[in-house]
Amino acid sequence: MKGFVIKSFLIFLAIVLGYRMRYRLMNSALGNPFIRRFLVGSAMSFPGLRSKMMDEII
Repeated sequence: MKGFVIKSFLIFLAIVLGYRMRYRLMNSALGNPFIRRFLVGSAMSFPGLRSKMMDEII
């Protein structure tokens, strides 16, 4: 029971800190060219998102 409470608290703390530092995490992830290529490629695999992005560009 004690281990469950500790694990739950640590997961909650990670979620809260990730949310509070979301822009810093995003900037550091997108600063790496390999991760940026992977994230952009993954985002472009969604047809709705791809069409929205292409409509804004063109």
